[in-house]
Amino acid sequence: MGRLTIWFLLGLTLIAVSNNVGFANADVGPSESECRPYIEKAINELKTDGVTSGSGEVQADQPRRDDDDDDDDDGGNDDEKETVEISDVDSTEDAKGVNDIDGDGIPDDQDDDIDGDGIPNDEDDDIDGDGIPNEKDDDIDGDGIPNDEDDDIDGDGIPNEDDDDIDGDGIPNEKDDDIDGDGIPNEEDDDIDGDGIPNDEDDDIDGDGIPNEDDDDIDGDGIHNEKDDDIDGDGIPNEEDSDLDGDGLLNEKDEDLDGDGKANHEDDDIDGDGTLNHEDSDLDGDGLPNEKDEDLDGDGKANHEDEDIDGDGTLNHEDSDIDGDGVRNDEDHDVDGDGLSNSEEPQSMDIDGDGVPNALDDDIDGDNKVNEKDEDMDGDGILNVHDNDMDGDGIPNVHDDSHEVDIDEEEVKKRSKREVDAAPVVQVEEPASPAEEFPAEEEASKEVETAEAEVEAEPEVEEEEEVKEEEPEPEPVAAEEEAVEPEVEASVEVKEIEVAQDEPQETAVAADDDDDDTMPEDELLWEGAIPENRRSRQHISELLQLDEEFNAREKATDNVAEIILRDIKKIYENAVKPLETLYKYRDLSNRHFSDPEIFSKPLILFMGPWSGGKSSILNYLTDNEYTPNSLRTGAEPSPAYFNILMWGNETEVLDGTQLAADYTFAGLQKFGQGLEERLRGLKMKSKLLEKVNIVEIPGILEVRKQVSRVFPFNDACQWFIDRADIIFLVYDPAKLDVGPETEAILDQLKGREYQTRIILNKADTVKPEELLRVQGALIWNISPLMSSAQPPLMYTTSLWTHPYQDGAPARLLAAQERAFLRDLRTAIDKRIEHKIASARRFAVRVRNHAKMVDCYLNTFYNHKTLFGNKKRIADDIIDHPQNYHIYEGLSTLTNISRYDLPDPEVYRDFFRLNPLYEFKKLRDTCTYFRGCPITKLDLAIAYEMPELAGKYKKMSEAALAGIEAQAQAQAQEQASSPGHVQTEPKKTS
Repeated sequence: MGRLTIWFLLGLTLIAVSNNVGFANADVGPSESECRPYIEKAINELKTDGVTSGSGEVQADQPRRDDDDDDDDDGGNDDEKETVEISDVDSTEDAKGVNDIDGDGIPDDQDDDIDGDGIPNDEDDDIDGDGIPNEKDDDIDGDGIPNDEDDDIDGDGIPNEDDDDIDGDGIPNEKDDDIDGDGIPNEEDDDIDGDGIPNDEDDDIDGDGIPNEDDDDIDGDGIHNEKDDDIDGDGIPNEEDSDLDGDGLLNEKDEDLDGDGKANHEDDDIDGDGTLNHEDSDLDGDGLPNEKDEDLDGDGKANHEDEDIDGDGTLNHEDSDIDGDGVRNDEDHDVDGDGLSNSEEPQSMDIDGDGVPNALDDDIDGDNKVNEKDEDMDGDGILNVHDNDMDGDGIPNVHDDSHEVDIDEEEVKKRSKREVDAAPVVQVEEPASPAEEFPAEEEASKEVETAEAEVEAEPEVEEEEEVKEEEPEPEPVAAEEEAVEPEVEASVEVKEIEVAQDEPQETAVAADDDDDDTMPEDELLWEGAIPENRRSRQHISELLQLDEEFNAREKATDNVAEIILRDIKKIYENAVKPLETLYKYRDLSNRHFSDPEIFSKPLILFMGPWSGGKSSILNYLTDNEYTPNSLRTGAEPSPAYFNILMWGNETEVLDGTQLAADYTFAGLQKFGQGLEERLRGLKMKSKLLEKVNIVEIPGILEVRKQVSRVFPFNDACQWFIDRADIIFLVYDPAKLDVGPETEAILDQLKGREYQTRIILNKADTVKPEELLRVQGALIWNISPLMSSAQPPLMYTTSLWTHPYQDGAPARLLAAQERAFLRDLRTAIDKRIEHKIASARRFAVRVRNHAKMVDCYLNTFYNHKTLFGNKKRIADDIIDHPQNYHIYEGLSTLTNISRYDLPDPEVYRDFFRLNPLYEFKKLRDTCTYFRGCPITKLDLAIAYEMPELAGKYKKMSEAALAGIEAQAQAQAQEQASSPGHVQTEPKKTS
């Protein structure tokens, strides 16, 4: 009975859709698409019933036999039989091409539940119901085509390249951690889109139908390439990825680094981070700042060997902006972008990058003009006649012996005292006719005598004349030569006379000004008498590990440190910065955190009263005692400068403007011009300064009436304290008193007691029996002003090379000095731990601020009425937080200490600048996909940052173990094959 019903329904349907018969042409009735499911259902039931003829063929094929009987049938039934026959064949062919696993009459590509288990496909862990989970199933939709060959992996009828959800798991591709549903996360999957083509060979990595070079989101993670920390989705951050765009080509060999379809030399954004090249601090996206990157454009060629440093397609000698920083060469203080200003570049610099050092190059700037005929020898855009450094070797012309420099005599007269070593070069011009130039020798000699009496500002010229008078009579040949050119000497003398006669008074005034005028660095530097017996400094290099034998270990740990510092920056960007920006923390506090704080060298800070020996200690540590560039020392107070010592190729004194422009100290600009005028920097080629920066705070003068400064002194000190890795308070045994300014400084050290040390300097001037009494008095004065119950660590010594005074406890002082040096070395070794701790402290302050603002907001909305004045309510809460128990409530609900929160006056000023009701509550900042920012920050503080310390320790131990194993292997090789060791250096040389 069932079969007859099926055949009856099939016949009715076929009649309705054939040859415009029946209700197919009617205005109302079912359409072909509405009838089709019934046709397919009927055919499927016939197939599943297994009805066969005696020969084993399915009975549904029986109408085919009508072909043999066409001649015997009546003509009236030919059309009907023929129609049934053709429609039946077509339906059978459709049935073969359509899969319907659950037999519900709906093709799989239209079926929301392919296996008919009642679970929608996008929620079904086994779409085709074959008992194999989707992530392990080679054929997710059960169509018999393996996933890597299937144009429609999830069988939803939408080709993969047009499908927003390739694996049909209900998660859009851009948010799906496993796009192709193979159970392998995208970042570990060699074939993200599951098309059978490895990522590094796939023109469309994410399978969205858009070629990689045209795709704004190459890995299909929903993050635009320019904002994506991992462009190719391989789980390796861009700055650590050797193949940035995942095309199988290493970055240094890839002509399209970011895979955007633009060649590097035509691309305005080489690394695809959304920052234009001339504004990008990391041009090639390798995680190294441009000034520290030896391969600026990431093409595998070192900058000094690269003919196109910035990778813009223009050769260096034709490029108006060699380093691609957006500043023209003639205006750029760092032409090659290596972090060294043009004046700091070494003499061996190769400006045109042709491999020939400037000193040996006939064409320094590579413009195909010989140096002698080149109006701009070094190619810096400044003509030679106006260029202070004509050959670009970093040495001013006046001090450069490599070529002659023409200097006017007026300029020689106005030089400062520090430049008198450069003797003037007088131009000798041969006159056209001696008779025309000079009327008589007698008149000339009289004028010479008159000029000698009037001109006293040219010691060099006088010395030359005296030498000429004292010269012995030359031999006959020399006499003839003098006779040949007497006019030339006369012309020189007369020319000098004319200059002297034109401006005699001005010359004298200039000479007087020269005596009274001093350069800014003259106030900072001072040369003292060198003692006869100086103590050795050898132990400093040993204890601070400045010798070359420690270089390999330092380099290994530095590589590990760079990785950890990048992790710190990533945590800051992802967890801390969102709330810092949202709740405007920078308007509340001067304590900021950014790249300079993360990537800078360790900072050693020296503070204390005036004339305590701070400058002497700095000279002692850097081996800068008794040199022309020594910091000024003495019994009288030194100039009130913030002295900053840093590494440089050559010794150079920097003023405040130059220091404020430095990457590390740029944050000091916010304290105004008054502070910049009190900043002094000294660059030196010291091994210690390769590892650290050293800062000396001006000596504290405890006077009865405090003198107001033109800049916020305490805020500037706090800026250095927040960034210091170790802090030394230096005291003189004769100056142990503590006044208001010292109290303010010590109050700023709260929370940093563990990094604070006391140095009782000049201890050899105190009798041994009085030394303990002096130490006790110092501790007694300082300890009550510091919040720590335990007094800080103290070193009693004398830090300079002067021999200890007679009767001083030399062994004690030497032992204390060695302990001080070990402590200093420990601070250098714990650089990363200090960076992690500093980042965590900043994160805690941002979290506390966000929760405090949220507490104010909750109080505001609890007291706000429908028709109330919101400004009046907010002002009352801000002015009287104690009436609303804001601080007490926050401490109770969040376990945040009251002492970790700013005072109400601070928030009163903050909310005057930023109205309270303009902020969002913390719960309103949460989103479905990104979660809550405050939760991310809590996780970073509690887990992520502490884990970095353990990670650094493990990686450092592994790196050092590798170095030691390598050293042992080399030692064994040398012991086993000494002959090989002898020949190896010849090959390398």
